[in-house]
Amino acid sequence: MGLDSAQYPWHQQQWQQIGAMIAQGRLPHALMIGGLAGLGKLAFAQRLAGLLLCQRPAVGDACGQCKPCLLMAANSHPDYKLLQAEEAGKAILVDQVRKLQVTLANTAQQGGARVVVINAATQLNLNAANALLKQLEEPGDNCYFLLLHQWPKPVLPTVRSRCQMLDMAMPGKSQALEWLQQHMDDAAAIQVLPLAKGAPLQALALYQNKAHELRHQMLVQLTAILRGQKSSVEVAQSWQKLPLIQAFTWWLEWLNDLVKLKLTEDVSCLANADLEKLLQAVAKRSDIAAIYELLDQVTLQLNYLHQRRNLNPQLVCEELLNGWYLLVRSGKLK
Repeated sequence: MGLDSAQYPWHQQQWQQIGAMIAQGRLPHALMIGGLAGLGKLAFAQRLAGLLLCQRPAVGDACGQCKPCLLMAANSHPDYKLLQAEEAGKAILVDQVRKLQVTLANTAQQGGARVVVINAATQLNLNAANALLKQLEEPGDNCYFLLLHQWPKPVLPTVRSRCQMLDMAMPGKSQALEWLQQHMDDAAAIQVLPLAKGAPLQALALYQNKAHELRHQMLVQLTAILRGQKSSVEVAQSWQKLPLIQAFTWWLEWLNDLVKLKLTEDVSCLANADLEKLLQAVAKRSDIAAIYELLDQVTLQLNYLHQRRNLNPQLVCEELLNGWYLLVRSGKLK
């Protein structure tokens, strides 16, 4: 279930809420667990699945010792199904739902509950969602559906209307930092948490992938271009080796901050407060139309990357970085 998944402190309130529902016999057969990426929704759902399948549940949790618990630990419980896209970024297809329906038509092999976790219900395409509706309306005895809703992507209203909602709380900054500091030094925790919009697991993943170092490298190179210390071609040679989806996503955030600063001159509105000086310097020397044009171009290329188009990374980076260089119309940065 992942790193310390049963101990994520920000799950405590929702887990107590679930426990009360079970104790009072009010747990719905279709529960939609919503929240931002990086909050551990899948771990929460798998923990709940383990509790529902357990033969001898302890106080508020699965016992971890009975046969169903051991099968769950081995990822081989026949009455637990995880439905998700077969490829990252792809849709959940109707054939996958139909295979699930065939399985659910049979009785529980372990004689207890049956649990289906749908990871990223936002990825259900229309046909798959329609095929799922009948199961949600008539789940059968002791059958539970746990659907994960990744904010801010929408879930089809027909699916959402058949589920009870449970939103995962975003932890407070101090709680998130305290948890992160168990896995990295204090300075790194403070640095990566804002990059993950406050989501601890996302912050940990960024740290493990050295994303904070990548971000710093990008900013140094963007500043060097504006100062005339490096050319767009030189930096593009380095950038083509980067995870461009992450790099361009950050760049869009910075350009959006630049637009805000250009229009309002209000530094309090910046999402990336650590870039205040750089953004102010660029804003003073740039034209709003040029900023919007570059923002549109970065957005377009990011969409192409998500669509897995066959791009030439060197040429794409050169073109975009040249647009960045041309933003400063009244001389190099000092």
